[in-house]
Amino acid sequence: MSITADRPATTIAADPCTLVSAEVFDKITRYFATRQEVTQTYAERAVGQFLVFLKANADRVGRTDFGMLLPTGESYRVVPTRPIDAVWHAALQISEPYTAACKEIAGHYVHHRPILTEAMQDGTAITYTLSALHETGYRVDMEFWGGEAESCCPPNPPQPGK
Repeated sequence: MSITADRPATTIAADPCTLVSAEVFDKITRYFATRQEVTQTYAERAVGQFLVFLKANADRVGRTDFGMLLPTGESYRVVPTRPIDAVWHAALQISEPYTAACKEIAGHYVHHRPILTEAMQDGTAITYTLSALHETGYRVDMEFWGGEAESCCPPNPPQPGK
C-alpha cells in the first residue's frame, strides 16, 4: 500500500529571530519597543522583518541584478517600508547590537544610505524587495511589507550653507 499526497509539500519558512543571537535580537527588540512605544509582540515581529530585510540585502549585493539599472537610470535595490525603516533607525542608535546583527547576517556593517527613486515611488522597488525577502527562506510578514517603499529623507534635502 502506498500513500500519496494530493498537494505538494510546503516548505515552512524559518523564524527571522534565528538570524542573530538571542542576545542581539533581545537588545534591538527591547530598544525598539521602548523607543516606539509599541508592544513587545509587535517589536519582535518588526525586528524580525528588519533582520530578513538585512538578509535579503546581503544575499543580493553580490548578484548581477543588485543595482540593476532601470530605463530611467535609477537602480533596483532591496528597500525598506516605513515600519522597517523605523526599526533601522532605532537599531542604528544602539550601535553595538546593530553592528553585531550586521556581522552575523551580512559579514560586515550595513550602512544606511537613504535614497528616493522613481522605482520606489512606482512600486517597482518593493516588488524587487518582496522577491528578495521570499528568497531568503525566512518568514515574511506582509503586514510590514504591504505599503510603499519609503525614504526617510526628502527627495531634495536642503544643502548646508544655502
